[in-house]
Amino acid sequence: MGPHSWDGGLSPTSVVWAVHIPNGGAHVDLDRGTASLHVQNVCVFDAFTVPNSLQGVNREVNLVLGIIDSLRIEWSGITPVEAVNEAVNHMRGTFVEATANIAVTATTPRTTLTTLSNGHGFRFVSDPASTSVSHFALFGQEQNGVYY
Repeated sequence: MGPHSWDGGLSPTSVVWAVHIPNGGAHVDLDRGTASLHVQNVCVFDAFTVPNSLQGVNREVNLVLGIIDSLRIEWSGITPVEAVNEAVNHMRGTFVEATANIAVTATTPRTTLTTLSNGHGFRFVSDPASTSVSHFALFGQEQNGVYY
């Protein structure tokens, strides 16, 4: 989405770039090598740049309220399937290399009702998913930390 870093903020467990995905918004079938993510109206911050996102999370500096109006990602096309088990790092998982098609629309609303807005409004609309170019995509299932 260009130079913008759309960011869900910090989760209660201090994970960055994480947002709640409603039930039914994500589907994964590792055996078939397909996955999808479809969400609408997700509240995020437009942090403008990745450094702002990482350094300014949950601060009013360099953050503007935004909305991911629509995000649709489709992964497909099994290439290698790789199983990983790293006991020393408390991580294991199965990952599928694939291709991905993405379409997204995001908005920074025009408003003066919040301190987290520049008031100007901004809208990003990607090209259709069918025109996506995928150089690398990966999805999978992972267990780590206390879930290892």
